[in-house]
Amino acid sequence: MNRIVIHYSEIALKGKNRRQFEGALIRHVRAALGPLVSEVRKQQGRLVCKPNPQADPQRVREILACIPGIVNFSLGHSAPKDVVSIGGRAVNLLAGREFTTFGVKTKRTDKQFPMTSEEISRAVGASILRGLKGKQVDLRAPDLWLYIELTGKEATLFTDKYLGPGGLPVGSSGDVMVSLSGGIDSPVAAYMLMKRGCRAIFTHIRNETQFSGAVSDKIEKLVEVLTRYQLHSTLYQVPFGDLQRRIIAFVPADHRMIIYRRCMMRILNQLAAKDQAKAIVTGDAVGQVASQTLSNLQCIQEASQLPVLSPLVGMNKDETILLAKQIGTFEHSIEPYPDCCSFMIAPHPETRGVLDLVKQFEANIDGLEELLLEAVENVERLEFS
Repeated sequence: MNRIVIHYSEIALKGKNRRQFEGALIRHVRAALGPLVSEVRKQQGRLVCKPNPQADPQRVREILACIPGIVNFSLGHSAPKDVVSIGGRAVNLLAGREFTTFGVKTKRTDKQFPMTSEEISRAVGASILRGLKGKQVDLRAPDLWLYIELTGKEATLFTDKYLGPGGLPVGSSGDVMVSLSGGIDSPVAAYMLMKRGCRAIFTHIRNETQFSGAVSDKIEKLVEVLTRYQLHSTLYQVPFGDLQRRIIAFVPADHRMIIYRRCMMRILNQLAAKDQAKAIVTGDAVGQVASQTLSNLQCIQEASQLPVLSPLVGMNKDETILLAKQIGTFEHSIEPYPDCCSFMIAPHPETRGVLDLVKQFEANIDGLEELLLEAVENVERLEFS
């Protein structure tokens, strides 16, 4: 391995803003790979990296597979841009590999090169047949594909393509404030916004009526996993004990969840203003639990001044679980924990909240605004890299 080729897709459709998105991806790749590479450059619709000789290929694959904006990437070898050198390098690259049939696919961005892509593929295929005995060409379903890309002043050869998350590079769309409950849904919602170019800032509303040490540890583990995708994360842990007790004292049990979620929205908005986040992100899915009926979502989201984004809104639970397993958050999410929501749910919670009635209950809570301000002022902030 002496070259890493990174492909992107959606970024290439950005027109006049394309350079901005490419620049964000280059910065992210450089920061993520760090000392594993000596150079990252844009080259004719792709990124090309020069890995350091001691770079561990497995570690490179693990890192690049987590970077939003990357559609796929390959670990390859460079060759001088002439067909004899490319053929020789192909034979050396495939020697020792176990395969019987193979095919060659060439992309030629340099249209001044004297041979077409198909002619290059045929010539390199002939070199492989001469250099490696017992091999056969199969262009339908070969045991192995050899890919050749002619860009700039060199050719790059590789055999495997590894998938990235796709989408847009983190930070290119701005910051969002994520309500991180500790369950399965909210970490997946955060990941989906990261893929859309958003940097996630996390907020956990802490249940202080029960032991919270294990909960804090769980939340921090989730943020550590999600930081693989954006390299740096901020977590706010908000004390909610006084607000919990006040809501319990003044609000009927069947409406406590709605009032709690409205208070959460106000806290998230205040923290978002400090960090200039542009939206609130939740793990809501329509009809999944009592607080996520359309009526209750309307009551809850009315308390937010910022847009509320719920990327899981139309997903089934099994779809969310599958994605949680893929991104590495599932095992932490299923650890037992006493969150604020479960503590405040009544045996028969209201599922058809009426906004005017909810606001009446809310207005009856003595000192609510002062408690909200106090919760924000006493927030604990943690940084992750």
